[in-house]
Amino acid sequence: MRVLLVAPTVDTCYERVPNMGLMNLYLIGKEVNCDIELMDLTEVPYLRGLERILSKKYDLIGISCNFTNAAPYCMRYARDIKEKYPDTLIISGGNHATLVPEDLLFNRYDYIVYGEGEVTFREFLHKIFNGQSPKDLKGVYYLKGDMIIKNPPQQPIEDLDTLPLNDYSEFNLEPYFKRSGLRYISMETSRGCIYNCAFCSTVRMWGHKYRHKFPQRILEEFKAAKKLKLDFIFIEDDDVAIDEQNLRNFCELLIKENVNIPWGTTLNPRSVRDDSTLDIMKESGCIKVNICIESANPRILKEYRKPYTVRDNRIMCKKLLERGFLVHNHGIIGFPNETIRESLNTYFYLIKTSPIWHISVLEPRPGSDYWYRWNKQHDISQYRLFGKAEVILGKHKFIIYLMYRIFALFYFLNPTRVGKVLFEKNKGIHYNYKIQYYVAYRTLKANFFIFLRKYFKLSEQ
Repeated sequence: MRVLLVAPTVDTCYERVPNMGLMNLYLIGKEVNCDIELMDLTEVPYLRGLERILSKKYDLIGISCNFTNAAPYCMRYARDIKEKYPDTLIISGGNHATLVPEDLLFNRYDYIVYGEGEVTFREFLHKIFNGQSPKDLKGVYYLKGDMIIKNPPQQPIEDLDTLPLNDYSEFNLEPYFKRSGLRYISMETSRGCIYNCAFCSTVRMWGHKYRHKFPQRILEEFKAAKKLKLDFIFIEDDDVAIDEQNLRNFCELLIKENVNIPWGTTLNPRSVRDDSTLDIMKESGCIKVNICIESANPRILKEYRKPYTVRDNRIMCKKLLERGFLVHNHGIIGFPNETIRESLNTYFYLIKTSPIWHISVLEPRPGSDYWYRWNKQHDISQYRLFGKAEVILGKHKFIIYLMYRIFALFYFLNPTRVGKVLFEKNKGIHYNYKIQYYVAYRTLKANFFIFLRKYFKLSEQ
C-alpha cells in the first residue's frame, strides 16, 4: 500500500524544523510495512505543492491540519486530489482537524483522526491493509450522509516511551538546517496539560492527563540527535517542569553522559519549586527558557485562568537571568474588554523583564473559550488572517493593530538585539534572536499579500 503524509502549505511558517507528529506516523507506517513517504510543503506555494502530490497515485494520503491559517489550503487539497484520483483515501489530523472536523469532512476528506493520533493511525493502516472499513475505529470522525459521526476516543498513550524512537536515519534534515542557518530540531518529553487556560486548545487536543517520557528515553533521544551534530534542540512541552523530579532526572543523565547539546524549553513560573533545578538545567546544557506571562494585569490573568501571578513571573525571570539563561517572555494583548492602558502595561512589563519578548494578539483559536463566542467560524477569509495580528477581538481594534506594529518596530531597532543578531557567537542564542526578526518579516509579508488580495482581488496561489 502506497501512503503519503503531507505537511501542508502554511503562510506563517516561522520555525524551519521537521514535523514531529508526521515523523512519528511515518515511522509507524514503516513498522507496518507501508510504502510510505513524507512530503513537507510548508513553504511551498499551493499549486506547486499540489503538482508534487499529484505526480504519483497513492492509496492513502494523510494531510496534517494543525493551524487554522493552514485550513484553507487543506480544504482545497482533498477536492483537487479527488478530481484526479477519486479512489484515493484522504484523511487528516491535528488541532484544527480535531476541533473543527466539519471544515474538512465537507470538503471530501474521508476520515479525521482526532486527538492523539499514533494508535489510531496504526489501527487505521491495519484495517486498510486487510480490506476492512475503519468506520468502527476509536478516534475517528467520518460522514454518514450529511451527518458527522464521532467514534469514541482512543485512550491517551500512558507510556510515551512506546512511541517510535526516532534515530533520524529515515529523514534528510539537511534542507531544514540549510534554510534555518542552524542545525536545530524540536523534541517533546511530555503530553497533556494540568491547566485550563481560556485561550488555549491544548487540553481539548491532548487532555488533562499529564504523561511524560522517562529520563533514559529522553537521554536516548538526545544521543540520537547528537549524531546530527546539532547546535540547538527545543523541547516543545507546554511546561517541562510539571513533573519537576523527572526534569531533574533527565538533566542529570545529560550531565552524566556528557551529551553537551544546547537546548531550550518552556516553564510555568510556579512549576520549579526547588531553585537547584534551574542550576541542574543550566549545567545540562539549557541556554534558553520561554515563560508566558500573557498579561501583566491581574484582572486579565484571572480571565485567562492562568495559575500564577505577575509576581511569580517576575521572580522566575530574575532567577533565570541571574543564572545566565536567555529569557523569552511572552504576552497577549487584545482581550475583548482590555483597555489601552492594560495593553501598554503588558508591553512595558515585557520590556523590563526579558531581553527577548514577544506579543501575540488574542485570537479565537479552535477549542478555546473565544472560538465558541466568535461569529465568524468557518469563514475562510478570516482563517487566512490567523497568525498575522489581523484577527482582533478587543474593542480598540485599530489601536491594537497599530500598537502591535509600532512596538514591533521598537523591538527590532534596539541596538542590543541588532548586535546579537549580527555578532553573537553562540549559535543557539544567535538563532533565537534572529528568528524574531524572521517572524516579523513573515508577518509583514503576509500582511502585504492580505492587502493586495483585499484591494486588488488577487487570487491565492
